Amino acid sequence: MTYQTKVVPYQHQVEALQRMEGRHAFALLMAMRTGKTKVLLDDFGRLELDGKVKDLLVIAPAGVYRTWLKAIKDHVSDDLRQHLSVYVWSSSQNGVKANNERELFLETKTPRVLLMNVEALSSVKRARDFCLRFLRDQDQAMIAIDESTIIKNPGSQRTKFINRYLSKRAAYRRILSGLATPRSPLDIFCQFEFLNPSYLGFNSFYTFRARYAVLRNMVFGGRSVPIVVGYRDTEELTRKMAPHSFRVEFRPNIPSTYTIREVELTKEQVRIYNEIKNYATAKLEGEAHVTATIVISQLLRMHQVLCGYTKDELGEFHEIPENRTAQLMEILEDYNGKAIIWCSYDYSINKVYDAIIKEYGEGSAARFWGGNVKTREEEEHRFLNDPNCRFEIATPSAGGRGRTWSNADLVIYYSSTDNLEHRDQSEQRAQGVDKMRQVDYIDLIAPNTVEGKILKALRAKINMAATINGDNYKEWLI
Repeated sequence: MTYQTKVVPYQHQVEALQRMEGRHAFALLMAMRTGKTKVLLDDFGRLELDGKVKDLLVIAPAGVYRTWLKAIKDHVSDDLRQHLSVYVWSSSQNGVKANNERELFLETKTPRVLLMNVEALSSVKRARDFCLRFLRDQDQAMIAIDESTIIKNPGSQRTKFINRYLSKRAAYRRILSGLATPRSPLDIFCQFEFLNPSYLGFNSFYTFRARYAVLRNMVFGGRSVPIVVGYRDTEELTRKMAPHSFRVEFRPNIPSTYTIREVELTKEQVRIYNEIKNYATAKLEGEAHVTATIVISQLLRMHQVLCGYTKDELGEFHEIPENRTAQLMEILEDYNGKAIIWCSYDYSINKVYDAIIKEYGEGSAARFWGGNVKTREEEEHRFLNDPNCRFEIATPSAGGRGRTWSNADLVIYYSSTDNLEHRDQSEQRAQGVDKMRQVDYIDLIAPNTVEGKILKALRAKINMAATINGDNYKEWLI
């Protein structure tokens, strides 16, 4: 019997499945929007139909792992979904829902999927034990590491746990990455160690590094430390990877995509956000006449907290610990092309710029906002013409009109504007003049907050100010 896919695959997806057939460990090194998630789910479906796999553990970054729920709905065949149980780890609950958890560990012959955020495996013992317990039948288990650069660091606790313990509990192992060619060849070691240490021929990261990295000893605080200053024999490394991976670097002719990456709030953000929300609710209840302007001003205060800062009555900025910037950097890490990053607040521009410069070096980013009016045309020119300048960081109010940045095919809303016109205009900046380009749009969203409501209104082409009237302001605040 042949597994019937729910959505007809593209030719490159068919080729990927053919390459994986019969393989216990394999790397899907497929560029963004080439459909590697579908390939993985089709692979799981056919292995389940053949009686070779029953359980699938998907490990992904916090902002990604819940999106697999939609992917399962969209791509898993109806026959499989009828008897497939899907469970989602919740860091806030330190587990899955109570009823589901009891069900999860019952003896059953039906297939199961557990979606786990990788951050939980860094330090949460219960999450680690949960995964080990889930993989009770290793001969019929598969582990997929989505955005597998999350395990590139050999010194991190999550990498050690996944590679030393989890990988041994699954007969089938897959990694998914949007980088067919990584920025650093050293990033490959731990990802392929998870698959099979014999693939690259090294059991130690340090012997691997000595082979492919050019090191120079530098003295820091009286201690000599080896620093990577270059790479060598990378063609040899590529040849070693080739039999165990499938690469796609082109972008097939498919529509633009709109996706959400969830951002988990810090405890400090939750506290301040709730304080402002409660204050705003009480304040507005005492108003004789509530206007849209008053409501939106309170919503923006709440939104600013989600972006990592607040401003007091004297106009002073106060930074709040946040996970948003780290989430942004995780997205960029899995992408090789040029990108536009929209920040609705001036405060965020420099924070994002500094993070990118630290990671990618001077000259890797340009800014277009009210704070650099005299130099922004020059910076825009660099973004358009310098291959090393990969990121345009802009505010929709400054860069949302009249610019053509069609060399970017990734657009990230670090924080979305509440202005419908600004949103529509900013989305068009990445489109070509003569033809519509296919572009990926990603919104960073803190779930269960006003941010999701703002985005929902924008997607529905609804003007917020026109919809806020009377007592319905509570629908926005609560």
